[in-house]
Amino acid sequence: MQPAQPSAAPCLPGRHLVTLEVDGRPASFATAAEAPWKAAVRAAVAKCGIAVADARFAVAIDFRTPVPKSRNEVWDIDNLVKPTLDALEGVFGFRKWKGVPQPADDRVDHLAASKRTVAVADHVGATIVIHTL
Repeated sequence: MQPAQPSAAPCLPGRHLVTLEVDGRPASFATAAEAPWKAAVRAAVAKCGIAVADARFAVAIDFRTPVPKSRNEVWDIDNLVKPTLDALEGVFGFRKWKGVPQPADDRVDHLAASKRTVAVADHVGATIVIHTL
């Protein structure tokens, strides 16, 4: 297997806010691995020192998934995106409502996502680029 080439830089509308490098195994929504993945995303947000932005957003996510260990290990891109956006409350803030706290990912107006399997020498994770609109 040839090593996966990095995806081209996304063409997002708006002004660049932050690029996050998240190390760790991406996880699908509603799986046992979701909590560690969200923690990795939150750690990347905390590491960059960004504050919550009062804006609308454009987001590009390039997931780097490992070689599957079994035929049942697959990553649906829509199920990878949800927990990732849900863990970006450090950028998006929280919804202004009285229910259970939820990230304000409803302020994402543009989304581009890609996934690729990486070779053993590469690292799994994701690159997340966020622009303000």
